[in-house]
Amino acid sequence: MDNMIKVLILEDDPMVLELHRQYLSRIKDFLLVGCAQNAQEALNLMAARQPHLAILDIYMPGINGLEVLKHIRRQGWNTDVILVTAAHDNDSVQQGIQYGAADYIIKPFTFTRFKKALENYRRYYYKLRIGERTISQSDIDALKNQAASRNNQSLPKGMQQKTLDHIVTVLRTRTGYFTAKEIATALGISRVTVQRYLNYLVEDGSLKGTMSYGPVGRPLQKFQVSQD
Repeated sequence: MDNMIKVLILEDDPMVLELHRQYLSRIKDFLLVGCAQNAQEALNLMAARQPHLAILDIYMPGINGLEVLKHIRRQGWNTDVILVTAAHDNDSVQQGIQYGAADYIIKPFTFTRFKKALENYRRYYYKLRIGERTISQSDIDALKNQAASRNNQSLPKGMQQKTLDHIVTVLRTRTGYFTAKEIATALGISRVTVQRYLNYLVEDGSLKGTMSYGPVGRPLQKFQVSQD
């Protein structure tokens, strides 16, 4: 029981809440410690039960899920967050990423997508607990500092620090290789824009780039966070 990942769910729709409960019960290593149908109830449960993970619906009456996430960060609680919403507007995605959401799931979603989000989080959680090499916050801070101010130089013309910060924050959730298209999809911005920033991070030494050659078609460029 001590090794279980404690989870709290915030969802105002009783039917969807029950679906979340059923989905969670089918995934090993997770323990549901509380369900809430409004933000204040969720915050009270978090303070009392200190879950490792909160699954938050964004659009709710009154205080929404993004505000709950911001409150968690302001309080310094050690609770990670997966955001769930029917909306996929850029502002919500970017705010969620900015405040460190571990994943962002769009309704309606399948059990497969829900399970993938939880399993990805489980890998991150247990690696962190046993001290294996992973991408820590200090790694991300160093990544941002290197990219933003190499030799005290400013970013190249046309590049913005805010966009770089969003991209670097997404990299926190990535393990192994990824493509510019995957990062662009997560952020809701163009692949061409993301490609330029990733190439900049490769030049800076913060990322490693490689080409993947398939049987047909053009080669695909992939990236990986440098661990050196």
